[in-house]
Amino acid sequence: MKKRSGRLKVVLDLAEKRKKEAERFLAEHIQRVETDKGQLVQLEQYLAEYQQTFRQATEQGLTIDQLQNYQAFMNKIAVAIEQHKKSMQLNQNQLEHVKQYWAQMHGKFKAIDSLVDKAIDDERRVVDKALQKQLDERSQLSRTNYI
Repeated sequence: MKKRSGRLKVVLDLAEKRKKEAERFLAEHIQRVETDKGQLVQLEQYLAEYQQTFRQATEQGLTIDQLQNYQAFMNKIAVAIEQHKKSMQLNQNQLEHVKQYWAQMHGKFKAIDSLVDKAIDDERRVVDKALQKQLDERSQLSRTNYI
């Protein structure tokens, strides 16, 4: 029969796979949130640039159609920014859930790892105790041979 530490190492390997998967999920979600932030900055910059262009165009005079086109496009950008913010919030919420999942998987891995270490230590103590018993018995035998 396999030693307890050997059986626990199988469980440890599974826990390590889950931990690594959680780490991969975490990295993906962190990257997604960072990408979202960059995209939001770009959208806001684009809106600011377009508003600046609009101000310059209004100083030179605009037709009603041009004014409506500028306003409609700026409205579309503003709507896109709001939609992006909602998407960002969802991604941020998912990131929090993934962080919790990662913490659970990391904790389970650490717990099982320490359990394996304890099992190895226990097995080592049993072997050491048996060895010490053999040495004591041999010591007793050698003393009785000399007496």
